[in-house]
Formats: sequence, C-alpha cells, structure tokens
Amino acid sequence: MTTTDYGGHFVFLDLSSRSPITNRTDTVSMTNFDTNRIALKCETVAISTTKDVLAMPIPFSGIISGEANTQPIDLGIASKTITLGGVITEQQISKQFKADDLPKNKIDATVDVGVEDRTYTDSDGKHVIVNMTAQEICQLIHSYVDSSAGQFQQNINNLIVFIPSRVGNDFIYHEVDAAGDTISPVIGKNTTVENCPLVPFNFGVRNGSGFVLDGLGTFGGGSAFPKPLGDATKYNKIEAIAGFIRSFDTTFVGGQPYVEFNMSFEVARGLV
Repeated sequence: MTTTDYGGHFVFLDLSSRSPITNRTDTVSMTNFDTNRIALKCETVAISTTKDVLAMPIPFSGIISGEANTQPIDLGIASKTITLGGVITEQQISKQFKADDLPKNKIDATVDVGVEDRTYTDSDGKHVIVNMTAQEICQLIHSYVDSSAGQFQQNINNLIVFIPSRVGNDFIYHEVDAAGDTISPVIGKNTTVENCPLVPFNFGVRNGSGFVLDGLGTFGGGSAFPKPLGDATKYNKIEAIAGFIRSFDTTFVGGQPYVEFNMSFEVARGLV
C-alpha cells in the first residue's frame, strides 16, 4: 500500500525513550507509531551540508605552469544542519512511562460514555494519551531542549522528515516496503509525486545489498537509503536523523490558536 502521510504530518521529533539502545524495560513498544514522538507542521525544511576540505596552496605552481594550483585534502569531514519553520497546533500527545507512574484507567469526563478514548490512561498506569494546546506543545519542546541526554524521557535525539521517493536502495523502483508488503499500485517513472511512497530523509547512499553501487569504496558504518515505512503497525523502526536541537524559537500571538516556530537541528550521529 502506498503511504501518503502519517496523521497529516511529515515531520516528527523522537525522544530517546523510543530507542531500544536505552535497554530499559520501561521503553516504549515499537509498535506504537505516535508514542514518545511529537509531530510538527512544517512549511519549510532547509537542509544544509557543508563539506570541510583543507585547501593547501601549492608553492611555486604558478611559476612552473603559469597557473597557481591548490591541493585539496579531503579528511571526510562535513557538518549538516536542518532548519525547520512552520506552525504548531494542538495535537494528541502519547507518552509511555514505567508501570504505576500514572493513575490507572483515568476517565475524561468531557467524552461521552461508550466512546473508545474516554479512558486516557491504561490499566497499568503506564501509557497516557492527552490533547495539548499549541502553547503547551511549545512549552513541552522548550523544556525538552533544555534537558540533557541523561533525561531519556525528555531528550530529543532524532528527527524524521518524510519525503516522496520512487527509487529504492538498489536503484530499482520501490517494490516492497519496510514491513515486507508489496507496494500497490506499482511504482515507476509515471508515478506522480503525490502517489509516491514516503521514506525518511537521511544521508545514506544507495548501496544495494552491500558496499556496491554508490556504496563502492565504503567500509561500513554508514546509513543505507531507507525503504518506505508502509504499515506502521507491522514495522516502524524508522531510519531517523540522529542529532540534537541547537535552537528552538516560538512566537506567541494573542488570540491566535497556533504558534509559529523556527528550529535548528544539528546532525550528530557519532561512530556507534
């Protein structure tokens, strides 16, 4: 099935509590797409990749050839920054903690009896789903940016930006999504952008099944070009962009139900 969006959003922030690397029993089940994840309504996403190459002028090159030359020394260094701009609206926030951290089976009295989401905490006192105002979402993100990696329920360490894609990791049009399902209708050159499956943007290359194609000359450790996510209930381990929020700016306007924001996210993956 071709995926077009996830709840009308294409950009998400992930908390480190979603990551299995924390190795904690209280981390979120990876089958819940929206838990410990914040959606952003972005109008602009600016991606900057700056390559740092040492340029060494070659002495006497102009005397010998009549043309001065410079020797580039590529040490494999680049800095990557993603700048986001848009609006934050009220949204549903889903969080998972340790068992008994929350009141069990809490009732929302504003919801009619018999409606499925009238109970907004689970029977274990572990999972909660609440609707927050746009201003509350801003405060939440500001408080998270103000934290450190030690607070894994606050630390935002991944950015997800979905983009439309026709061509897979092997330079063949997408045929199967990350869940193993056949993509239908088939993808080809005549597939419109609106009908293309979505993949998370990353800095990986199309390296086929190993270090071939664009991956020729690499020795491992890098990202591969991702597959379309597809059915998030089957598989939602997303190849997100690892890093941290460098800055987060918001503007509150009286009487305005949404909040405009700007965010600078610095890509920092590390070697592990």
